[in-house]
Amino acid sequence: MAYTDELSAPDDKTIVFKLKKPFALLPDMLGKVGSSICAIMPERLARTDPFTQVTEMVGSGPFRFVGSERVIGSLVVYEKFADYVPRDGGTPQWTSGPKRVLLDRVEWHPIPDLATAAAAMQSKEMDWWETVSADVMPLLKGLQAQIADPTGYIGCLRMNELQPPFDNPAIRRVLLQVVDQVDYMLAVTGDDPKLRHTPAGIFCPGLPMASEAGLDAFTKPRDFAAAKRALTEAGYKGEKVVLMGASDLPNLKALGDVTADLLARAGFNVDYQVLDWGTVVQRRTRKEPVGQGGWSIFGTFWAGLDQATPANNAFLRSPGESGTFGWPKSEALEAMRQQWLDTPDPAAQKALAARIQQQALIDLPYVPVGQYFFSTVYQNNVSGVLEGPPLFWNVRKAS
Repeated sequence: MAYTDELSAPDDKTIVFKLKKPFALLPDMLGKVGSSICAIMPERLARTDPFTQVTEMVGSGPFRFVGSERVIGSLVVYEKFADYVPRDGGTPQWTSGPKRVLLDRVEWHPIPDLATAAAAMQSKEMDWWETVSADVMPLLKGLQAQIADPTGYIGCLRMNELQPPFDNPAIRRVLLQVVDQVDYMLAVTGDDPKLRHTPAGIFCPGLPMASEAGLDAFTKPRDFAAAKRALTEAGYKGEKVVLMGASDLPNLKALGDVTADLLARAGFNVDYQVLDWGTVVQRRTRKEPVGQGGWSIFGTFWAGLDQATPANNAFLRSPGESGTFGWPKSEALEAMRQQWLDTPDPAAQKALAARIQQQALIDLPYVPVGQYFFSTVYQNNVSGVLEGPPLFWNVRKAS
């Protein structure tokens, strides 16, 4: 919107962006997949306070959300929208192409317990398991499986830079001496090398902005003795480090467990608090010191596509307190990001992205801890599952 001089709607089917200057990324912004998407909604909803729960679900897509059947934490229902007309021609790929609905109804059941979910797939109570932990894959032999998203997920350690000790960049950089991305990914994926990629930097491996710049920080031998010395030299005074872990998501629990171990071995005074993910999400917005319910560090994953470029990597943003939780501040990173946004040439963008990665590994708005891929598994009578996020169009189920 900073590039937009005027945004108007001359009729019900047209939106016009009048720009202040050329902005080559506008189509990318409008078509972005993942959090956060560019949602189109009625004006009355768009004017609603973003922190107020919206109870009216309105859409124009191939499915409609059936709010009357929702059971919080247990069931979400979508039905085919009879009035939706898919585009003519083209091939479905990710979210592009015609969205042809071949199912009358979709029931989405959150099942946190892995054993229960595996049993449901084995008994054919369920047709499709979106994200399958490597631990239970041997139980699902005979079913169809694929790597749903070739960009995977990238693990991140996010520090609270408003409070000690991680308000000190020298202390943050101590983590680079002890973070072993292979250890993290082994904890998440098991020993299948096809399900992980290391080292991973600030931008998603395999996508155009990725580079090897500065990644030797993760390939050198880990040295905990040197880390302890560096921690003392950086001025660490034994402040409590509150590490938040998530008990109800196996991949995040693995991140927390590995982080608790390496922080303690590096000489930090660790208070590892394992919470449910909903509580972590609420608590990570708190800016207070740890003695007043605040936090120091936690681990999470972002979809690879959400770390594709400087434009959409939310954890790279470093404007300080006006930014997102963690609140890193780096004038250098913000200036280079703006320069990247104003650079239309792909080769120049790639060179600048390498410089941004090097600077990010100095300022450390977060620490990347590796990339992993997950399998999606479905019954043998299901076909047409597309790559990317779970998409219900193009999917067919034979009787």
